[in-house]
Amino acid sequence: MSCLKCWGIALRTWFIGHEAMDREPYVDATVLIYDSKLHLRKQTRSILNIIGFWNIEECETLDEVQHALSGHHADLAVLAVEHRHDGVAGMVNEVRRFRCGSDPFLPIILTSWDARLRVVRSIINSDADDFLVNPFSTADLGERVDALVRNRKPFVVTEEYFGPDRRTAQARAGDPGTVDVPNALRARAERRPELGPNSHMIEAAMGKLRRVKVRNVARRIWAIADILYKAFEDPSLPDWIDRELLQILKSGRTFHEAIASSQTAELGSLCDSVIQVANKIRDERPTQKNLELLEQSALALRVAAQLGGDGSVAASEISSVVSGVGGKADDVVKSVVG
Repeated sequence: MSCLKCWGIALRTWFIGHEAMDREPYVDATVLIYDSKLHLRKQTRSILNIIGFWNIEECETLDEVQHALSGHHADLAVLAVEHRHDGVAGMVNEVRRFRCGSDPFLPIILTSWDARLRVVRSIINSDADDFLVNPFSTADLGERVDALVRNRKPFVVTEEYFGPDRRTAQARAGDPGTVDVPNALRARAERRPELGPNSHMIEAAMGKLRRVKVRNVARRIWAIADILYKAFEDPSLPDWIDRELLQILKSGRTFHEAIASSQTAELGSLCDSVIQVANKIRDERPTQKNLELLEQSALALRVAAQLGGDGSVAASEISSVVSGVGGKADDVVKSVVG
């Protein structure tokens, strides 16, 4: 069977099952393509044309990508990765953190000819929505685009990551730590502008994700403190305690950056307490009492972050959580509710 015939069969197969969707859902959508190689850009452009995209802007350098995103709105970006340190992952990171372009939730698909495990892993761990290994077919890209419209993954944010939650739908079910974000591509495909990334929707989604980040960072701080407290009698503790304390200090700085100004008084002071104890342990020989204080302070921070830093929360609510892991709760509760 000829390659041309195989390609035709694959294309017809992709269109089967998509009859419910408008035959030209992407005619008004704008796509940004980046690839340093002209013939590969043209190849990707041709596939996008077949799928139904006609408003396509090609970029040869990342500077052109940055300029294009800053200059106008895009509904989808397809960016080629040549190697781990070519700057594409950093560009995606800049978009997600709202330091480049007007839409931090821009649907992004990365492609690469390099299928080595470390490259693929770094791409998967990036903030992009999806990934394709070259050579990919029209059906391959079409399925990815369709998934972004019909079943885009909600976003999650941690200390190092801002992007789609790559867990299965079953694992995500009922998890309050994920956020559905504005979807420019879906808004175009379904002709529903209210789903698009207007300023109000972006601000609302970023606010929700900031709260998720605050909770996740607080949980990480407590998890490290809990490990240190339980490892007091471990003879190897001196070999790795400084590394973990430094991580607590780093996470503490991230926590301060993530909290809103309205939360600074409650959550900021709790975080400062954790940082103060961590620094004290670094300066002196760790004692069981200080490690317990670190764990209890970190737990208070975690509970307060989970409750939104609301000083009006009843002491009994916090006390019940703290006492569930043992330790003296009274002082911790007072530090949370004032």
